[in-house]
Amino acid sequence: MSVLFLPPSTGAASVPDASEIVSGKIRIATSAEATAGTNDLTAMTPAKVKSVIDTAVVGGVTYKGTFDASAPLDLSNAEQGDLYVIDGAGTYQGIVWAVGDHLLVNADMGGTVDPNKIDKIDSTDSVTSVAGRTGAVTLSTADISGLATVASTGAYSDLTGTPTLATVATTGAYSDLSGTPTLGTASAEDVGTLAGNVVQLDGSAKLPAIDGSQLTNLPNGTLFYNTQIASLGPTLTQIADNRRQHYDIALASPANPITLPSATSAAIGGVISFFNSQTTGQAVINCPTARLLSGSSVTSFTVEPSEARSFVWVGTSSLQEITATRLESFNGVSISSPSNGEALVYNGTSGEWENSTVSASVAALNDIGDVSAAAPSDTNVIKYNSTSGDWESGAVAASEVSGLATVATTGAYSDLTGTPSLATVATTGAYSDLTGTPTLGTASAEDVGTSAGNVVQLNGSAQLPAVDGSLLTGITASVAALNDIGDVSAASPNNGDVIAYNSTSGDWEATAQSGGGGSAPSVTVSSPSADQTLTSPSGIEEVYIYTPSAAINVNLVAAATCGAGFKYQIKNRSTNTLTIDPNGSETIDGSATFAIASQEASVTLITDGSNWFII
Repeated sequence: MSVLFLPPSTGAASVPDASEIVSGKIRIATSAEATAGTNDLTAMTPAKVKSVIDTAVVGGVTYKGTFDASAPLDLSNAEQGDLYVIDGAGTYQGIVWAVGDHLLVNADMGGTVDPNKIDKIDSTDSVTSVAGRTGAVTLSTADISGLATVASTGAYSDLTGTPTLATVATTGAYSDLSGTPTLGTASAEDVGTLAGNVVQLDGSAKLPAIDGSQLTNLPNGTLFYNTQIASLGPTLTQIADNRRQHYDIALASPANPITLPSATSAAIGGVISFFNSQTTGQAVINCPTARLLSGSSVTSFTVEPSEARSFVWVGTSSLQEITATRLESFNGVSISSPSNGEALVYNGTSGEWENSTVSASVAALNDIGDVSAAAPSDTNVIKYNSTSGDWESGAVAASEVSGLATVATTGAYSDLTGTPSLATVATTGAYSDLTGTPTLGTASAEDVGTSAGNVVQLNGSAQLPAVDGSLLTGITASVAALNDIGDVSAASPNNGDVIAYNSTSGDWEATAQSGGGGSAPSVTVSSPSADQTLTSPSGIEEVYIYTPSAAINVNLVAAATCGAGFKYQIKNRSTNTLTIDPNGSETIDGSATFAIASQEASVTLITDGSNWFII
């Protein structure tokens, strides 16, 4: 911008210098004046003029040229109003730029690029053409590919072929048709259950059976339910299709049997179930060949009071039991006349779980319910206390031994009146002739022994001899260890062993516990990265919870060391494989090893003293 000032006409008044409050003239300073600086009232530099003009112009836009977003210019000193046209596509300051877009700086950058100070003017959304046409476009069916085969008039009966759904227009020309077809009914040849057909619901609005689909073999009928079989011994009616049949057996008396018919091929997959709603009375069901949950094949089975059993027809005249509500119905369980308090115990010989009494282990004599011997002293014996009803530990007083109360403990025999029952001790003379007090059992050797009428004499170890028929038979004066008792064999017991009677040896022997009480099993939780070798157990059961960081082996203790009935419970909490390896040639269910490969899977192992079995 330039300003031309003409000199005033001759004789005219002089024009004052311009200022902020006085109108007048300005002149551009010379180079020397600009260098030395000057008063704004007498001269102005070009820079000062530009500054005044820029300040006066608010919101002006200055075109700066083109901008390549893939190789951007430095905009750190850009000013408000700077405008660029994108000629190279790319991403700049987090904004995607296309050729033709405009970049506008909305505030001075001040030395640092701020994306918030950049506005994008998108110039790429314009439509170039529609169906190859520009300007005011009006489309026809010929302009859209794929719709040309749809008839715009007439009925479907006029069509020479059956259109596929992909070519049917969704708007427009259907209003010209004489009818709107319903999918699946326009042409009978497309309705059915063959490949490519349209599935049509039947008259009851149900899907037809379609083999191979996720709905394969779903019944198309309803549940057949017989509320009661009031008259016993009927032959049930077979349902021809594979609907579920249920019978509530109301038994007033145990008259039997109820007979099932042979199944037909149409009944395969059908389910038949029975429930005996009575509290007494067993129902017997005669049937075609059936395989029970226990694994056995039968031609008849029972339904006990309050029991439910279900079977599925798996072939012509063939049933498979699928549910049962009694424990003895399952494979591997053998129950015979159970009694109160019995438990299921695994029998390694038969390979089945059988009902049996479980004896509790006794760690000390005081642990027996009717024995009170918490803190006995040396030479104490167990005596029955009728007041407490317990056997209690304590010393034996002379007054507690029957028959000894009449024997004098001091004085000479000459002081005694009458003849005591010990008169046979002396070999000659009367007691009045004896001087001093004889020692019982030593006056005459012929009276010492364990025969009838003899005096019992202590042996050289000051111990009573064994006297058959006595209340003290076979009891020594003191027992240092349980193994010292004559019919007890417990020389080298293991931790947790109990004393059990062996009818073959006739002894009470130390053996591993077979069940019942005892202390809680030890639990080990660890995250190993290397193989684990277990140590000899201290109880009857041990639990190991591993989270291995790599595939590892767990080496078991020898079965004989653990003892029959000992259990390991092992759990794998990781996705790494945990392989259980028995000792030596021992096996787990006949296999050399057992692998736990699934996360959170576990196994319980029990030994018979030789090998391991999964339970």
